[in-house]
Amino acid sequence: MIKKTLFAAAAIMGLSAASAFAAPCSEDQESQAGMLAAGVGKTAVSKVIAVTGKQMVNIESCEFRAGAFQVDYKYNFLAADGLYWVEVSAKFNSDGSGATAKVTRSSPNMAAAETKAGVKLASN
Repeated sequence: MIKKTLFAAAAIMGLSAASAFAAPCSEDQESQAGMLAAGVGKTAVSKVIAVTGKQMVNIESCEFRAGAFQVDYKYNFLAADGLYWVEVSAKFNSDGSGATAKVTRSSPNMAAAETKAGVKLASN
């Protein structure tokens, strides 16, 4: 009985410690992550097409752990010939450094631009 109780207590402590390292972003963190995510998105799509106008980030999920953001978002932007979007999963430090990004989906016109440029960002 004591062994089962100790095991259960250890398991609960382990779960609570693990959740302390990863937490949903606060409003301020989400705002900061959104600004940084725009730069990460722009860097990713600039391999295919130049961003010439306004940009907008719609954050789907945001976590902050160990000084870094893990963000899933939709990046909308204007280029010379219209509106484009990509869905991105990215991780970057709170100062924007160390960014890694994976484009998970893109708009049909972005997919066409990728084909034309011979660059594959997403696996639609």
